Amino acid sequence: MTSQTLTVKKSYYRSAAYAAIASGIIGIIAYGFLVGYLAVRNQNYQTGIFLVRVHDAGIILQFLLFIPVASALFKFSQQSYQGITRTTLNIGIGALAFTALFLLLDFPKIIADILYMFPQGVFGVWVMIVCWRMKGIFSPALRWFGILVGLGLALVGIFPLGYALFVDKIILQIPAATDEAVAKIPADTTANTILHKIVWIGSFMGVLTFPFWTILLGKRLFREYRK
Repeated sequence: MTSQTLTVKKSYYRSAAYAAIASGIIGIIAYGFLVGYLAVRNQNYQTGIFLVRVHDAGIILQFLLFIPVASALFKFSQQSYQGITRTTLNIGIGALAFTALFLLLDFPKIIADILYMFPQGVFGVWVMIVCWRMKGIFSPALRWFGILVGLGLALVGIFPLGYALFVDKIILQIPAATDEAVAKIPADTTANTILHKIVWIGSFMGVLTFPFWTILLGKRLFREYRK
């Protein structure tokens, strides 16, 4: 490998590391706005709407910033005989892009506000696959933490489809999928209870932890840059 090629490679990892850390920090801030929304939505509707919109904008940035990180992981994984394929990379980038797109389309109410969870869940499966294939490249702690994060995101991704199939299709409809409309659906059905427990568990396992795993991933990419 020539000196110029090595310099370009190192610069690539450095840029991806900065993107990963920025993505993680924005993800933590976005999660804070989500907690704020859940705390005030029943007391102050307008404040709740503002908080959830800031959350959505933060998630859009968080996932878009992770795209160069995904590309760096593809290059990084080639150090192993079981590195991820180009097809796997494209699926991951597609899941990131569609998560951001679906959230963006929610602002003008073109699609239902929870549909972004589905590509987010696909991305969670992608994270699990990537971490599994990074044996010998990532530390065991970083690999298994990533698999846990991916599983959590995948559980959250089940919610939109499961709700539409087993509870009520209103959750996917525009403009019917409002808080008021959903509130009229009986909350004590078995399917509704199970799905909300799944999304609650997935949120803590994946949505909350994903930014922290991303920051740790950024630190790992910095170590690769400094070699």
